[in-house]
Amino acid sequence: MQKTISKFIYYFLASILVVVGFIVKYFLVDTNLGARFNNFNHRLLASDIIFLYALFLGIIGLIFYAIRKSERSTLKDSTIIISALLLLPISFVLALTPILETIYPGKVGDTAFASFVMGITVIGTFSFFGWIIIFIIILIKQALRILITKR
Repeated sequence: MQKTISKFIYYFLASILVVVGFIVKYFLVDTNLGARFNNFNHRLLASDIIFLYALFLGIIGLIFYAIRKSERSTLKDSTIIISALLLLPISFVLALTPILETIYPGKVGDTAFASFVMGITVIGTFSFFGWIIIFIIILIKQALRILITKR
């Protein structure tokens, strides 16, 4: 069971975010969230950010799958699951922000629920930085293990 969860958890999160991205794109208020490209002519909409984040999660899932395919790898299933759980708060905030903007247009910060979401944003930011550290450690450790150990 744990092996199956660790194999598909990143793809599951990415697929949920793709569905949320389509819902945001076609049914909810698709705001720019303050993000712009360098030339300032095109605004990066909330659905675009969700799609890019889903693509990022899919690529990370492929990286973990490639590491797990190696017979010399010692990557445990629980490590993959914990690293995916660290990404849940920021994923939740990315998916929930357009919904809040649709329900409370222009007054997102005025509600108690929005304050709760902002608290999750702070937690999500720190957990994302923790995930980056864990991901780098996993990559370095597994790369060294694959390159150094003999068959």
